[in-house]
Amino acid sequence: MTLDLSDEYVLGAMAAQEDEAAPGDPGLVVLDEPIEWKGTRYTELRLREPVTGEVLFATKVMGKRATSVTVRDAQLDLVGRVSGWPAAAIMMLPVTVQDDAIVFVTDFEENARRPLDEDPDRTPELRLLFSPPVEAVGRSHAEMLLREPRGDQRRRYDVTRERETPEATLQAEINLVADVADWQLAAVLKVPISKFARASDYLTGFFIRGPRTGRRSRPN
Repeated sequence: MTLDLSDEYVLGAMAAQEDEAAPGDPGLVVLDEPIEWKGTRYTELRLREPVTGEVLFATKVMGKRATSVTVRDAQLDLVGRVSGWPAAAIMMLPVTVQDDAIVFVTDFEENARRPLDEDPDRTPELRLLFSPPVEAVGRSHAEMLLREPRGDQRRRYDVTRERETPEATLQAEINLVADVADWQLAAVLKVPISKFARASDYLTGFFIRGPRTGRRSRPN
């Protein structure tokens, strides 16, 4: 089941993703001054929780090493993917609007990740429910059941992560979740990022040490 996720595969998996922001929603940002780009007038940003595939695509922007510049580029790329705006129009936004949009789309994962000073959850299983269900490859996924990874699943995670890039780290997590949950990769790519972060932290918690046994080495 573990694959190298090509751009074509991720794009195909994400084809049906839709905006969800509505009037009164905190994800709806109405601009004081519209943005004009190539004959299109942009008056608002409609933001929602990203799904895993969108975050993976944005992570590719960082290249081989995360720096303050490449991280912000990736964050703005994610804003563009979620909102449906072209990258050039996103760059024309006032910086305060950019910053607010970045916080909105990245907080879903940030708030779901296990704090570095918190011990891993090593309960025998973790059950995640999805409402609405995740629809992918002709199947409806309403539940994800996870348990401690096997050694071969851990090794596949390590092999993928060995490239030591931000993209490889996230791709390794995606492969691990797909392996243990027995989900198609296309379905994992459509999981809301907050649920994915919980799933990944639970699984890696079995082999990435917590504060009681040593310093945790969560990838940056």
